[in-house]
Amino acid sequence: MRIKIDAIAFDAGTQVRAAIDQQVVADYAEAMTSGATFPAIVLFHDGTQHYLADGFHRFLAAQRNKFKDIDSDVRPGTKDDALWFALGANKAHGKRLSNQDKRHAIKLAVERWPEKSGALIAEQIGCSRSYVVQIKSGMTTTADRIVSANGHVRMATQAAAQTARAEARELLKAGMSVDDVRKRLRIGRDALLEIRHDLGLGVNKTRGAVQQRREQMRRMASDGHTSRQIAASLGLTDVGCRAVLKKEGIKVHADEAVRGSRHHDANRIVDQIVMDAENLTEGISLIDFSSLDRARLADWLVSLRSSRKALDSFVNRLLKEKDKHGEAA
Repeated sequence: MRIKIDAIAFDAGTQVRAAIDQQVVADYAEAMTSGATFPAIVLFHDGTQHYLADGFHRFLAAQRNKFKDIDSDVRPGTKDDALWFALGANKAHGKRLSNQDKRHAIKLAVERWPEKSGALIAEQIGCSRSYVVQIKSGMTTTADRIVSANGHVRMATQAAAQTARAEARELLKAGMSVDDVRKRLRIGRDALLEIRHDLGLGVNKTRGAVQQRREQMRRMASDGHTSRQIAASLGLTDVGCRAVLKKEGIKVHADEAVRGSRHHDANRIVDQIVMDAENLTEGISLIDFSSLDRARLADWLVSLRSSRKALDSFVNRLLKEKDKHGEAA
């Protein structure tokens, strides 16, 4: 589409080059007046402003020629989206970034996203990771967490790690689930499980306790529980629980039943879930809450919150199916 020149934010901090090459601008302007066709510039629109992300030399050439508008590829996004796109815009086309341009681009990226890893920034700009690390080492950043290209998060400093662990201890002591703390503080699951264990909230790994869990696994598997239900009941991860079940040779027939019927008898599965939910909630009114074992509250809450999340998702899906067919509530 054509966008008016004066409606485009040229000087909004999304230019990643150290300087504009005026000779390139002049060459482009002359070619435009001769009828040459150029690729559309790329803009990001946040609902109010059009931020230039690619085509700075083309934009200035059109402006020099006093064009009223310019062919544009407009995409939804913020100024940050425009800057991130601009960092990688010249890897495959246009005037390639010089070393000075790359240095300037790296500084822009680090200042705006201090939490991004050197590898992630290098990949976007199209330079070596070592060059990014070299430039970054001479800058002062405030990031306490580093995000790698694969999304893995690590603490930037030992002080940041200690602060995060202290916050995690307080949240876990207050009853927050491991998954919720992980999302809030962006701490690894293994580290959080270790903290829970240190607080006395984690799984007891004494020989007697381990044997007791194995026996409970066998009973629950025999009673028709799934491996996920067994894991939740014992405060284990799904993966860890399945590994123990396999090692102990415990057959979980409920898993096979669910897998075998998932695509064949959906109604039977839903009926079973509904009946299980009714059975689980039937005894709530009989509980004397004052006599509950306080030491087990945190583990119970972790398991119940996980189950509630899964049930909420399940109920929402059923509501969508009902609304899809226009059925009355």
